[in-house]
Amino acid sequence: MPTGLPPGRRPRTPVSITRPALVAPEHVVTQDEIISALGELFADVPDVERGLDLMRSTTVESRHLVVQLKEVLSAQPFGMRNARYTEEAVRLGAEAARLALSTAGIAGADVDHLVFVSCTGYALPGPDAHIAQEIGCRPTVRRTPIQQLGCAAGVSALAEAFHYLQAYPDANVLVVAVELSSLSFQPDEHTLSDFISNGIFGDGAAAAVLRHAVPEATGFHMWGSRQHLLPASQSVIAGHTSERGLHFRTDPRVRSTVPKVIPEIVSFLAEFGCEPGSLGFCVSHTGGPLIMDGVEEGLALPPGTLRHSRASMARMGNTSSVSVLDVLRRHHDDGSPAHASPGLIVAFGPGFTTEIVVGAWNDGLGS
Repeated sequence: MPTGLPPGRRPRTPVSITRPALVAPEHVVTQDEIISALGELFADVPDVERGLDLMRSTTVESRHLVVQLKEVLSAQPFGMRNARYTEEAVRLGAEAARLALSTAGIAGADVDHLVFVSCTGYALPGPDAHIAQEIGCRPTVRRTPIQQLGCAAGVSALAEAFHYLQAYPDANVLVVAVELSSLSFQPDEHTLSDFISNGIFGDGAAAAVLRHAVPEATGFHMWGSRQHLLPASQSVIAGHTSERGLHFRTDPRVRSTVPKVIPEIVSFLAEFGCEPGSLGFCVSHTGGPLIMDGVEEGLALPPGTLRHSRASMARMGNTSSVSVLDVLRRHHDDGSPAHASPGLIVAFGPGFTTEIVVGAWNDGLGS
């Protein structure tokens, strides 16, 4: 029986996630600065004050942008914005990857599988091909780019790494997430949904190394993963591409959709002999205060369980696929969970897709 896996569960190889590395772009703006700028830009728009009030309610205090706010708000061709995405995704992704490799004590040449996730731009070849060469990966490294799972993709990448390591338990898997939502800003669009998106999304990159779990590996040890697609829910989180660029839509129905998937999360926990009341911690993606409230209330988690998710939301905004890695990093840095306490990683994305990972915290002392 693999170490740390509850009795009664089909044996699998537990996988450890090293402390994630976060790279935050250099341009920092406060929420008040963004609200003020959008208030001026959309001064003649009906219901602008209602839109700005929605932004004030997001609990976001500051965000990091890959370009200065003035450039974000300017009208630029899609091609120019997308070219900037490609350049910055490689730069920030490679930097995060190097930091993660250093934490894991390995080199780029030791990486057997690179999983790259992003949904805020398009390139062919993808940033993964450039990052692999920037960090010195072998030509035979396996690469898996994931593009269309949005905020869920950070957990999707962890699941992809987990399943690869079931087949190749001696491998090193590098997960890299980069999101540059600010480059998708649309200065001609100002629905209430647009105000919500403008009020929460931020830029960032993160990376982590996953490998076969050993007793001295500090951090989250994965036991298993599940992806769930809610029927007839494709329009709850969605987007499209036009001549002007990428358009993301935030539907208010998302707040009523999260409770519909709570039973699936509870059911998956039960497969590992866990129930929500036994969780020592929960890493939730930072979709917004209502989504985090839905997770906390739906699983009846004690107040404060999602404090690291809420802190990430306040300091970084919703960084989409990057967010779960940032939240997991915060669990390492500020009051780590108790040794052997079961934990959950969860995120939601287009589809309506729910990604779930179950595991436990290891203190690295081999106890």
